[in-house]
Amino acid sequence: MKTVYHNADPVMAEFIGGMLNDAGIPAHVHQAGLYGASGEIPPNECWARIVVVHEEQATEARELVMEYLEGDPVGDATEWTCPSCGERIEPQFTQCWNCGRERR
Repeated sequence: MKTVYHNADPVMAEFIGGMLNDAGIPAHVHQAGLYGASGEIPPNECWARIVVVHEEQATEARELVMEYLEGDPVGDATEWTCPSCGERIEPQFTQCWNCGRERR
């Protein structure tokens, strides 16, 4: 196993771990339960760590994490029209609320 990311916030660490798993990179969050010990032990020792199961996927995992962290959280910041039903959709949504079609 290889550490690819760490964060003081265990919720964010769990989110990133889930994102990697969804991308087909088996990952686990370690040390998330040490959050309450911050102040008692050095900060970098109580931060949640995300480790990948297969070390050969570490580079790909880091790239995905950086892409997420550096990316635009809203994506394309313009409204879009669903190609299936013509419904106008707000930019933060990636799926049409009316018919369910994914934004492409």
